[in-house]
Amino acid sequence: MDEPAIQLTQLTRETFGNIPPSSVVAFYVMAVASVLVFCWGVWRRWKLWRQGRPVAIREILLGNFARLKPRLGRLLKEGLGQKRVRGRGLASWSHVMMFAGFMMLFLGTTLLEVDHLAAMVSEKLHFHHGWYYVIYEGALDVFGLLFIVGISLFVWRRMRRPSSVGHRASDWTALGLFLGIGVTGYLVEGLRIVWDQPEGLALWCSPVGAVVAKLFGGMSEPTSRSAHLVVWWVHSLMVFGFFAMIPFTRLLHLITGPANLFFSTPSLGQLKPISIEDVEESGVVGVSEIAHLDQQQLLSLDACMECGRCDDACPALASGKPLSPKAVVQDLKSLMEATANGESLALHGDTIQAETVWSCTSCNACVTACPVRVDPLGLLFELRRNLAAEGALAGSAANSMRQMQTKGNPWGFPQAERLAWADGLDVPLASDNPDFEILWWVGCAGSFDRRAQKVTRAIAKLLLKAGVNFAVLGPNECCTGDSARRLGDEFLFQELAEKNHATLKQHGVRKILTQCPHCMNSLTHDYPQFGDKFEVVHHTEFLQQLIDDGKLDAPERTGSVTYHDPCYLARVNGVHQAPRDLLGDGISEMERRREKTFCCGAGGGRMWMEEEADQRVSVLRAKEAIETGAETVAVGCPFCLTMMTDGVKSCGSGVKVEDVAENLATRLGLC
Repeated sequence: MDEPAIQLTQLTRETFGNIPPSSVVAFYVMAVASVLVFCWGVWRRWKLWRQGRPVAIREILLGNFARLKPRLGRLLKEGLGQKRVRGRGLASWSHVMMFAGFMMLFLGTTLLEVDHLAAMVSEKLHFHHGWYYVIYEGALDVFGLLFIVGISLFVWRRMRRPSSVGHRASDWTALGLFLGIGVTGYLVEGLRIVWDQPEGLALWCSPVGAVVAKLFGGMSEPTSRSAHLVVWWVHSLMVFGFFAMIPFTRLLHLITGPANLFFSTPSLGQLKPISIEDVEESGVVGVSEIAHLDQQQLLSLDACMECGRCDDACPALASGKPLSPKAVVQDLKSLMEATANGESLALHGDTIQAETVWSCTSCNACVTACPVRVDPLGLLFELRRNLAAEGALAGSAANSMRQMQTKGNPWGFPQAERLAWADGLDVPLASDNPDFEILWWVGCAGSFDRRAQKVTRAIAKLLLKAGVNFAVLGPNECCTGDSARRLGDEFLFQELAEKNHATLKQHGVRKILTQCPHCMNSLTHDYPQFGDKFEVVHHTEFLQQLIDDGKLDAPERTGSVTYHDPCYLARVNGVHQAPRDLLGDGISEMERRREKTFCCGAGGGRMWMEEEADQRVSVLRAKEAIETGAETVAVGCPFCLTMMTDGVKSCGSGVKVEDVAENLATRLGLC
């Protein structure tokens, strides 16, 4: 009765079956050699990263679990789980299959060696038998097959069309080694089965190996043993070669990718502040040489696989501007290497051109597209800070910044005119209604831009109709400084932020309503760095809540509409459903929408810069909107309102562009 159980517990195989002792010794010698080469290669890269400003790695690693938890979560979900890799069709599936197969084979090989070394110490420590052995063999068979299929798809895809990552000899070598390791692994297993002659479960727990063994049917035991030894050595040498070459090829991302996922600090919509003390200590604002970047940022340069996802998502590149996020990362990587070799190359001019730096719309598409969280935007912002400090910002953008400093707004209108838009409306000031429940931050565009003023009046009418207890600051409201910060003028931003903080504190503000996503983002992510934290809500969210609470009606919409998601509303702050709920059912959606929206071209201070007629991001986005066939393009941002209106006109289309609030107000008969 117990015989089957006994047989199962005894089910196993020798780790080095058919391998003579001399070969085993040689195996371990070569294994140690490949590990040493690997470590030397990683050490060479580590020396490059140490050029940067130190990062408190000890503090990160020894921090409490609450601080470590999000880092470990990213490593598991985005590293092991490949969350940010998925979603790109064949390329994604190829990578996921190859990665899953590689990780399982690596784990399996490690466990096999652990078992072998443990058994040398004591047979009681031997665990490679019984049900564990059966599951182990079956799992490695399945994942090994996934590994080969994934690699084959990669090879087929690269041969079929040019790759966005380019073709290097080392890439083909790596793919060849990968494929060779997978195929020879099955050949080794098949030949083992031929000479070992397992039966029953011992045979079919390795189904692919059993099938491969049939290819060698009729082979004698001596011949199969000889062939097994030869193929085993070929397989082993391929593994050692692959492992040793990792730090010297793009395969380095196998190490640096997970490391960057762990050590990076996601800062979507947020910039690291700098202080006068920082500037006095370093003698520089922003980054003017490679050593001004921190060690994590230099590590991230090596984490880049050059997959091109950032370029595919970049509106600046799509519109013909001289900006490639991938090229920025790779150029900085080359500078890092050149500097370490004693070469004297300037960061600005020799490596990165000023026009490249100013072309960015700060839409964050490149950041969200990267599978390992390389942050080209953060790098560009640091370069902008240095250029701005050196007086490189010129033209209309520089003029807008001067007006922001002297007048409190980039349009240059007197502060006394901030409430002119409310003429004829009973809009309460915070000084007259100190018991307000929510402060409405109108913003510079909503206050001074003639087209945006219509949106502001529509919102006011909706709030008044719903009986909302709100107030505005009027002349006491200054620009949040968002454009200044994203154009690199950090200290102008801080000056404005401190002034606004004092005003908000004076009125005891805790909840803020905004109509501009850039104001919303600045108040949400930037201002807490210098003072109190506020609850900030966008007007589309607030209006939808009023409808849900029964304080406003939402009559059925007439006419077809498409909705353009503002980058700083949808991608950066995750607000994309409320505007759609306000518009109602039957929206003609653009292909690029919600978190994957395409920029209008106004972000990152580009609103205040001259634009070449043949390089307008707004035209590209307007074409996408027009192609939906909708009669109206709805937006939720005053900058988007301006850019989409201009884009539609440039396309010669009669499509109407309006804010979501205007659409609702019109349906309610308020406009």
